[in-house]
Amino acid sequence: MNRYLTEKTEKMRWWHVPVALLSTMMTAAAIQVWVEDRDIGDPVIRLLAHITVTGLMAWPLIHVARCWWWRREARKIAGRLARRPEASLPLADLDRALGVKNAAKRIRRLTEKGYLQLVGVDEDAQRLWLSKPETVVVKEAPEEAGEDCDDVLRSIRKLNDDIADEAVSEKIERIEAVTASIFRAVEERPERAESARRFMNYYLPTTLRLLESYRLMEGQSYQGENIQAARHRIEEVLDKLVSATEQQQDKLFSAEALDVDGEIRVLETMMASDGLTHVRGMGQG
Repeated sequence: MNRYLTEKTEKMRWWHVPVALLSTMMTAAAIQVWVEDRDIGDPVIRLLAHITVTGLMAWPLIHVARCWWWRREARKIAGRLARRPEASLPLADLDRALGVKNAAKRIRRLTEKGYLQLVGVDEDAQRLWLSKPETVVVKEAPEEAGEDCDDVLRSIRKLNDDIADEAVSEKIERIEAVTASIFRAVEERPERAESARRFMNYYLPTTLRLLESYRLMEGQSYQGENIQAARHRIEEVLDKLVSATEQQQDKLFSAEALDVDGEIRVLETMMASDGLTHVRGMGQG
């Protein structure tokens, strides 16, 4: 499955259109017979009745046809996006790069309608951002996994050292600390890797790229309008990334939380059945 396509796009099938067409034709014919049986004398009213009923009955077909058309557009654009090596494309060159007219407008609508994901049209920066995550995989061997984790943490720490803004630095430190906890949790139990796969393969590499961009823009001698706007957006999204990282760490322990709850329930039941749940001191004079 193309990474830019959503499940909604994949669920749409070509045979939905003929099924909707057949259903519409059968329903419209039945309603047509019903109108004829009413013996409406005025020909104008009869014509309006036919048009209204047919229009109402044709709506499912129109809806399915539109959905099918949007799906076809999404698959075409997603296929061309998947072949692009860049992490972003300027909107001015987007039509030429993808071979699609009004590409930015189409991508925006397809994203809003839920047919595309992992793409975003940035009107301020006049760019289309693509998720081209690096591969950050926790390998089965603990030694190799440890080396990969250390590399990522060193990259975060180095970026933090180079960034002067104290507020941004505090957020980076929190992301670094929680990321280290996530790596340790996955190393301790490799079965947790599947739960952290999207964090490893998308959120973390994207965070690193954003921090690299922030470091580059912060170091410019002239802080123009575009640079300030981009820096402000990164600063805003860092708060969300801190929260997302913390939630990812908590998610890794969901299975353990269920196990602990189950064991405690069994323990409490056994203590109650053995008469061992009386609080010390109760009943003493």
